[in-house]
Amino acid sequence: MNKLSKLIVPAVLMLAAVAILPGCGAKEAAESGTSAVPVQVIKLGQFSAAGLSGKVIPDQSINIVSKVSGKVAEVNVQEGSKVKKGDVLFQLETNELTQQVKQAESSSIAAQAKLADTQAGARTQEIEGLQSSINAARGAYEQTTAGLEQAKAALDLSTSTYNRIRNAFDSSSSVSQADLDKGTLDYEKAKASYEQAKGAQKTAQAQLQGAEAKLQLTKIGPTDNTLKALQADVDRLNASLELANSGLSNATITAPIDGIIVKKSISPGELAQAGVQMLSLVNMDQVQVELSVADSQISQVKEGMTVDVTIQNIPDKSFHGVIAFVSPVANTNSNSFPVKVKVDNKEGLLFAGMVAEVKLDAAQQSRVEVPKSAVVKKDQKEYLFTMDTNMAHLVEVKTEEKNQDWLYVQPNDKIKANQQIIVNPTANLTEGTKVKAE
Repeated sequence: MNKLSKLIVPAVLMLAAVAILPGCGAKEAAESGTSAVPVQVIKLGQFSAAGLSGKVIPDQSINIVSKVSGKVAEVNVQEGSKVKKGDVLFQLETNELTQQVKQAESSSIAAQAKLADTQAGARTQEIEGLQSSINAARGAYEQTTAGLEQAKAALDLSTSTYNRIRNAFDSSSSVSQADLDKGTLDYEKAKASYEQAKGAQKTAQAQLQGAEAKLQLTKIGPTDNTLKALQADVDRLNASLELANSGLSNATITAPIDGIIVKKSISPGELAQAGVQMLSLVNMDQVQVELSVADSQISQVKEGMTVDVTIQNIPDKSFHGVIAFVSPVANTNSNSFPVKVKVDNKEGLLFAGMVAEVKLDAAQQSRVEVPKSAVVKKDQKEYLFTMDTNMAHLVEVKTEEKNQDWLYVQPNDKIKANQQIIVNPTANLTEGTKVKAE
């Protein structure tokens, strides 16, 4: 039987193939004067003290990767190096990442300054400057208005002269064609000058209105939408800065735990790919023993239970262990359940891959199973009737529920392997009653 099947195997309860005791004939009855009570008995099996076989694994094992890709600038560890949490393991080049951080900082500072100025409102100097712009725009408008009036007067005069020349040319020969052409040209020039003056006035008027509106808006202050837009821009640039700082920080790869480097696959000058394993780090101050426990035994294994652990390569020494995990799900394609036992390894004697044997403490190893029909309850205590030399003996026991039909019993000095116990004891059984198996 292999070790895996030996741990805490509940003592097999065998139906006692008990031979019927020699019949008590009339002669014996007459001699003894007492009749034996017929009873049914079963025999307890041998107690199992075997353990489960498993392998030692690190309590913590971490594959070290880089979150960002980049050229490796330096590697500070070798295989076998002992490191503390936070120690720098390797460093990527950071020139480009540093420039990205500076650029993001500048953009963020500018956006925050713009938002702050807008929230503070217009300063006196700004309002005075806008007022000066209004005065200048008003002067330009007045000047173009005067120019428009002059152009209007010139157009009126040119129009009157043209009409007079045209009438004289049509009614008599006192006005030549050259005079008419000159009068027409003067009229067209005056008309064009007038249109130009009118356009200049409209432009000056629009500039004046714009300057006045700007001053008015400046005095009122920014709208909520303006402030929201500026705040959103600040938030966006701050997020870009955080991302740049994160990229720069991720270029320095540090140890997440105390431990020992057991594998190294990167050197200075090589390109580190994001997400690809570069180092392997384990912590062996505490180890685990991985077990597979059969379904027939798993009910006897509880989290927090203390166990003894022995190692094949370390004779004459046992280690204290605690069951840390009992899986409620069996392994795929098997009826065994994963179980993990934590063992202290401050002395550094245990190495990953060692074969270990796990034994439960004595109290748990010695539990046996009996049918509930064999247990008698009196005065809030539990008893079994044992049968010894055709006599019933009442023995107090401690039990633990297994299922609806069976109980676990911890044997004492009166409960031993191969001992016969009475099942379905009747009310007339007492300590010392003469019995016979049937």
